[in-house]
Amino acid sequence: MDRRYRAGVIGRTGKGNYGHGLDTVYLGMDDADIIAVADDDPDGLREAGRRLGVQNLYTDYREMLRNEWFDIVSICPRWLDQHAAMTLAVAEAGASIFLEKPIARTLSEADAMIEACEKAGVAMGIAHQGRMHAAAWRARQLLAEGAIGDILHVRMNGKEDRRGGGEDLMVLGTHLFDMLRFLLGRNPAWVQASVTVDGGRSATLEDAVEGPEELGLIAGDAIHAMYGFGHGVTATFETRRNQSSHPQRYGMWVFGSEGIMTVHESSQQIRIYESPVWHPDEGAATRDVTAEALELAPSAQPAMGALQAAANVAIVRDVFESVRDGRRPVNSGYDGRWALEMIHGVYAAHLTGSRIALPLENRDHPLLPNLI
Repeated sequence: MDRRYRAGVIGRTGKGNYGHGLDTVYLGMDDADIIAVADDDPDGLREAGRRLGVQNLYTDYREMLRNEWFDIVSICPRWLDQHAAMTLAVAEAGASIFLEKPIARTLSEADAMIEACEKAGVAMGIAHQGRMHAAAWRARQLLAEGAIGDILHVRMNGKEDRRGGGEDLMVLGTHLFDMLRFLLGRNPAWVQASVTVDGGRSATLEDAVEGPEELGLIAGDAIHAMYGFGHGVTATFETRRNQSSHPQRYGMWVFGSEGIMTVHESSQQIRIYESPVWHPDEGAATRDVTAEALELAPSAQPAMGALQAAANVAIVRDVFESVRDGRRPVNSGYDGRWALEMIHGVYAAHLTGSRIALPLENRDHPLLPNLI
């Protein structure tokens, strides 16, 4: 008899809700059953039960974990204030975890979450969907094969909408930093950064505010950061509040000695411009990496609009396989923590006015007073 997996769902209506499809992911799997749902909002709980076709409903996720047995639990809320507590409780109950991004508010929380999963022998998958797309794997292979020559520099831009600055860094930067590490296959060694407010004034600890949706402390209307990846490879991240929006402003440009790779649309659309410089009148060929990936594995992904749902299924299935094979998931807690290292490294580097080594020694939030 084929193995069937028992799944649980934790949501928080009005406080991060159910994330980006972390509850409905199991409806797209023929070997997973949603056993129970927890939500401290009674109306939201009833709606989730209806949406997911589940009758075992709990207003306290701890009670759910005491009364039910799971292979995996989705910790869905976008708000971060309960990520650590929920993860520790699920790990203690012996279930693996599918967690909405970002991983946590602080590195100390992330450390505790990873340690709890390791102690319990369970796996954690983070909802960084980009690295699960077939195009991302094809792009990683092409970079390793030298399709754009030697990698020299990477440029990243946030969405730079009303959330530009500190909120953009935390909410969208986490995806970009995760994809960057995935494509390069290495971790950054250092970061230096500038964080400004009020049209150019250097941010101080007094400018730190509690981010919306319980993100923790954030700062800055404009951020410029540079990371060093060794062998002369650098990467920059920029975000400014209230810039003109464009769907391809948010993304990544990988500059090589022989070409430029562009990564946009949440890492779903990847192209290579077959020239080390771009001019509108040059006419260099453009290579569609996404189309190549889908041609090589036409069943690997559905149409563009369904890519996020397909990636969620791939993350969950990889968590199951990682437990079976005794390895880390492709989207592991370590990867989620590294994205947070890069985010908090920005503030640490800015406040000290110097290049800061990664990973950070300080595991508390760098915007807390008396820590710099």
